[in-house]
Amino acid sequence: MLGRIYDWLDERTSIKQWVNKQLEYPVPDHVNLLYCFGGLALFIILLQTISGVFMLFFYVPKPENALDSIFYLSNQVPLGWLIRNIHRWGATTLVAMVFFHMVSVFLHKAYQKPRELNWLSGMSMFVVVMFFTITGSILPWDWRGYWLLVLWTDYVGSWPVIGERLKDPLLAAFTVGRSYAVHIWILPFISILLLFVHFKMVRKHGISGPL
Repeated sequence: MLGRIYDWLDERTSIKQWVNKQLEYPVPDHVNLLYCFGGLALFIILLQTISGVFMLFFYVPKPENALDSIFYLSNQVPLGWLIRNIHRWGATTLVAMVFFHMVSVFLHKAYQKPRELNWLSGMSMFVVVMFFTITGSILPWDWRGYWLLVLWTDYVGSWPVIGERLKDPLLAAFTVGRSYAVHIWILPFISILLLFVHFKMVRKHGISGPL
């Protein structure tokens, strides 16, 4: 069945040629475990996307219904508990993988010319991942989500000069409904753009040299 679908797509898009070209991309001999964090981060992003789309069918982005919808997903939907835990722990793992990837890039000095755009897009992606984590943690609207929002706004309020001016608008902005919109629309759109730039630059300049 899948083979027929693949052949049908290939007749119309020549996707086999593109896939074979990607698989034939040469990998330098010096590549080791330190080079794997970027690929692991991409795999987790795909996993987060699939599990997140599944959860969309059951989550209700209203303060009075959010937590009940999570309970329903976890306790009534077949394998819902598994999907939710994959998504929840995947978020934490993604932060770690992106962070380790950035450390690896820094150690290999792959932020230097001509790879500045790789570094900037990767740094931006790390910020986006953090916002994914924050907005995602707010969505269940349990005590953890509430206090996370309070802690983050208090932290922003401690910033010199602009902190107090930003605190109240942020507290008003990050309602459940708005966090939901940011989480499923704005952040994914930014992520797609950043990943496109990042992978374009990686393919253009290749894998960085050894330490």
